Amino acid sequence: MDDALDALRFFTNSVNRVLVFEALSEGVTTGSTLAEKSGASRSTVARILDAGESRGWIASEGSHYELTNAGQIMFDEVRGCLETIEGIQNIGEPINLLPRPARSLDYRSFRDAEIITGSSANPAEPFDNVAERIRDANRVRTLAWTGVPRLTKLIDEQAMTGTLDCEAVMQADFFQTLEGRPEAASHWRAPAERAEVWLYDGNIPLSLHIIDETVVIWLGDPQGDEVVVHGAFISNDPSVRSWAESIYEEYRANATKLDPARLPHH
Repeated sequence: MDDALDALRFFTNSVNRVLVFEALSEGVTTGSTLAEKSGASRSTVARILDAGESRGWIASEGSHYELTNAGQIMFDEVRGCLETIEGIQNIGEPINLLPRPARSLDYRSFRDAEIITGSSANPAEPFDNVAERIRDANRVRTLAWTGVPRLTKLIDEQAMTGTLDCEAVMQADFFQTLEGRPEAASHWRAPAERAEVWLYDGNIPLSLHIIDETVVIWLGDPQGDEVVVHGAFISNDPSVRSWAESIYEEYRANATKLDPARLPHH
């Protein structure tokens, strides 16, 4: 363990070492080129190269240097660890509110994610942000255990004008909450008649939207039978989108179409 920690400290104690190894991972190069790419002085680069060679991570021939197989493997692992930490730090405390299925994501993909939370000036900011994205979208897919009336209405209105392709997989017992509430159910009627709504007879443990290329995951805090929404996780990362599309398709494959007759009338 001491040797492993020593190897890790080699990188974590110096940004310049990380930058030099990053440049070396691009292929054979010279010390002067490494200094230019890393921004470190030539003397600093020389010390890093000597230390890397002594550990068997760097090989040299004349003035040219490259990573050994061991050096590339070591740096790939260290870089992955650093990128994971960057992703966690970018999200901050709201990472604790991610629904359990989203915790299987590679946190490296969180480095460019955005967290939208409400403020005292605008508590509805997450909903405003997502609504604006829906207005500009061509396609929206929803997977959720409950509906947000404001967003449901907006999606229905956009779909009715022909500007939005939409579909949703909803937890089946959500529609029981609409009984006796025809106004709340009205914006589900047209999507149901267009066969755009599926019912999943079981628990859906998260709420998300795939809005064109963007994924929105709602951050909630379970409190009894309710979930208090604290914000929205928003990502354009391809791996996050691939995960969201996969989980959406998984639930839809095990769902059935919503019969419009199930919805309450005025």
